[in-house]
Amino acid sequence: MSESPLPLYHKVYLLLKQRLQAGGFAEDTAMPGENALAAEYGVSRLTIRRSLDLLESDGLIRRRQGRGTYAAGQAQLSAPQNGSDIDSLMAHLARMGMHTQVRLLELDTAPAPPLVAARLEVAAGAPVQRAVRVRSHEGQPFSHLTTFVPGDIGRRIRRKDLGSKPLLAIFRDLGLRVARAEQSISAVLAEPGVAELLDVPVGSALLSLHRVVRDDSDRPVEWLHALYRPDRYEYRMNMQAHDTSGQPTWLPAACPAPARKPAGG
Repeated sequence: MSESPLPLYHKVYLLLKQRLQAGGFAEDTAMPGENALAAEYGVSRLTIRRSLDLLESDGLIRRRQGRGTYAAGQAQLSAPQNGSDIDSLMAHLARMGMHTQVRLLELDTAPAPPLVAARLEVAAGAPVQRAVRVRSHEGQPFSHLTTFVPGDIGRRIRRKDLGSKPLLAIFRDLGLRVARAEQSISAVLAEPGVAELLDVPVGSALLSLHRVVRDDSDRPVEWLHALYRPDRYEYRMNMQAHDTSGQPTWLPAACPAPARKPAGG
């Protein structure tokens, strides 16, 4: 765990709460036991128990005698937020692909969990392709990318392309016309697996980006969850003031420019 003024049990509580709210534990399957969670997070069983007590008081988990601990429900979907102009986003990703390296960690097709199905607007259990990648700059990892696409599109994507191209560039090669994206950005804490891949301590702050990409028929064709090291990546957006009834309103400019900050910057 990274250094923090918070008690250790509270840091673990925040990590587990984040995982629960992201749909990381299925409602119909028992969560790992206290010993397993203690080993995963590198803490004592007593610390895990205190963290679970807080989660139970928040109504996020249910303890069933003799059956284990279960997630209380799926996290509510957040409202979509304004994102970047899609042409600028494509140009940014193309530049990133030229100057960074990507490692494909996982690729599979499986039934969509409820949260993924809601994002892609497909039926729960419909086939979706899931890919997990880590992107690096000058040999230093800076992003962890998990993408989901509908199964009919995923069948057309080649494994070797996922290891060399941004997904939006692959869409272009397939003849898919992306039209717009809904995007939200927040901060989260690094889970053990992601922390190891990004070479940061467990519980470190990461920049979290969710993006739903839609084609020109307004169909969702990708749901991305990206986690970035804030010391190696920053996200910029140009804004323009619009005078509305004498009060300036800030809206994304016509050509915002997301930008990557080099390693060590």
